[in-house]
Amino acid sequence: MARIGLLLWVALLAFALPEVFAGTGAGWLTRPDVYVLALPLYALHFILLCHLAVKTRRTGWTSLYLLGIVFGLYETWVTKVVWSGYPNESGFAMGGFGPWFGVHETIGLLLFYHAVTSFLLPIAVLSRLFPSFGAAFPIPDWIFGKGRWAFGRRLGLALIWGLISGHNMPDVGIYLASWLPMLLLLVLGYLWLRPAAKADPTLGRWSLWLSVIWLAAIYIISYKYLRVEEIPPDPALAITAGFYLVLGLLYWLQPRRETETHTALESPGNMPLRWLLVVFLIGLMTSAAISAGVGLAMEFAAVPFLMMLVLGVGLFVWLVLWRGLIRRPNSVV
Repeated sequence: MARIGLLLWVALLAFALPEVFAGTGAGWLTRPDVYVLALPLYALHFILLCHLAVKTRRTGWTSLYLLGIVFGLYETWVTKVVWSGYPNESGFAMGGFGPWFGVHETIGLLLFYHAVTSFLLPIAVLSRLFPSFGAAFPIPDWIFGKGRWAFGRRLGLALIWGLISGHNMPDVGIYLASWLPMLLLLVLGYLWLRPAAKADPTLGRWSLWLSVIWLAAIYIISYKYLRVEEIPPDPALAITAGFYLVLGLLYWLQPRRETETHTALESPGNMPLRWLLVVFLIGLMTSAAISAGVGLAMEFAAVPFLMMLVLGVGLFVWLVLWRGLIRRPNSVV
């Protein structure tokens, strides 16, 4: 029972962090599409990629970041967002690389938002709250540590995600209806699971095959029936497929770990839950200000999106090009 409860908790976490943060999961509790598509899509990606990282013994920062970019590529085949942006919506736009790939949708979403928010952040939360999970991955000091740099990352990322969430959900009622159930379920679920939960990041044989088949079905059905008018011509599809080849090669070049060197933090701690509350409050103030007519939409909307581009490029250069290719240490923690 505890194993099923933990999987449901992980599924909610994997969905809620990127989708509620972004506002695309607004009103998620009463939306059937969330349970049919979005929640399984995020949960299966997260669980399968964690399994792959552990089984291939590539759990350093560069390897995990590359898997996070692979995660984000669902925005091509499933939602077609990288190819076509957000039609009929007043979202942030920055043009494109040629006719097929948006600048923000490619750099911001793939190199930062999904790599960090959809993958590295849930790993950090799980590693901090459940030490048995953290034993397989780099400890989450990069955001939930006690040092000055960790505090700076916590504050900066809380501002980015809070501003994005509040800007994309300017109706306070919708904002509260989206955030409060998420926070309540995550906190109550953690309190229920914490005494006995052993968070294993790998799957058994049957669970693995079921997850692969389920995720493949989501991809095939979504590609054929969701926003099919936005599917680009064959050259764009070939380029997108090429992304996987490049990322796979970069991942394969990363060193394996002959022995596990990661250690979990000594105590679970609840810093991630307190930090989520900070993000919630920043977003709530942003949403309330926009609802009250304060001109935050134009003045501040571009800031977090531009920061996502800068951080995405910076992370790729630092983690992939420098640490993953040039420096290439034997053990990356």
